[in-house]
Amino acid sequence: MRHWIPRLLVIASLVLHVVTAASYIRQPDLMAAFTVYPIWMWSLIGLFLSATAFLFWRAQLSLMLVTLWLLTILTASDESHALVNIGKETPQPGIAEPFQSQETIRVCTINWGAVNLGSDEVHEQAQIIADYQPDILFMQEIPEWQAQIIADLVYPIRGDFRANKRSAIFTKWQIHDSTPNPMQHSHHSTLRLPESRQHPDGRLIDCVNFHLKSAITDMRLWELSCWKNHAANRKLQRKQVIWSLELLQNSTPFPDRPVVAAGDLNAPASDPLHDLLRGHFTDSFSEVGVGWANTWHRRIPFQRIDYIYTNSLLRPVRSRNVAIPASDHLMVVSDFVLMP
Repeated sequence: MRHWIPRLLVIASLVLHVVTAASYIRQPDLMAAFTVYPIWMWSLIGLFLSATAFLFWRAQLSLMLVTLWLLTILTASDESHALVNIGKETPQPGIAEPFQSQETIRVCTINWGAVNLGSDEVHEQAQIIADYQPDILFMQEIPEWQAQIIADLVYPIRGDFRANKRSAIFTKWQIHDSTPNPMQHSHHSTLRLPESRQHPDGRLIDCVNFHLKSAITDMRLWELSCWKNHAANRKLQRKQVIWSLELLQNSTPFPDRPVVAAGDLNAPASDPLHDLLRGHFTDSFSEVGVGWANTWHRRIPFQRIDYIYTNSLLRPVRSRNVAIPASDHLMVVSDFVLMP
């Protein structure tokens, strides 16, 4: 009977790799309950199965599968892409430093979620944000009274912000216009930069603050309802992104103006809804991020669900994640060069 154990381990590891590879490459909605987890989680399970078969029984194909799973973790996991950038320049507290003699714009996004804080605690936690002196700040799950406190702290001399239900966009410049959006999943505003020789009226930047429908946390993969709920949730999130992009296209000269689309998308980086954004935008952390990519949960960052996307008129040059103790999300901080 013991001779069957290594064979079963090898077969289970091989089948898991086939299912994992097919699911993450094709990303069918039917498998959303499976792919909502980072690919390295399934890779570690498969690695354990094949490594056990190799270490105890030297089973055929086991070493090959160990190698295959290791390659899968290194090449397919979102987290490994940013780890190779360790040692490169990152955003530091204070005013955003120039990049190769070019001025930069700093953008931050954070799902605040700290609705039970008193005003003193809001000041204490918001000081961490203020230390990074963002030119544009996106926040989700932020009560309006707290948004006012944060605006006064982050921009004590000048600045502007717009709050929309449970989200807010802040800037050290001026908010030129806000586009009404009946849907709660996004908030659209246009910012006006200071006057310049090339732009005597000030250059405009369009901003989209995302907070998509919360991810399904049902982990009961043995129940059919779990798979159905995850599939339905993914379809709804995709519709929300399409709605916001259509609103952006219909209300602005997109893509002829700089655009920042940031916030809590409640979807991992492998989710196909990102294909809707990658067709027009660049994910700053994926491009230049340094360190561990995941932003939720703050204590044990298991998933990357917070993003800063920009179109080709804003080039990402630095990006990192920063812990805000009051929030269960990490804050994403990215620096950009504004293109002519």
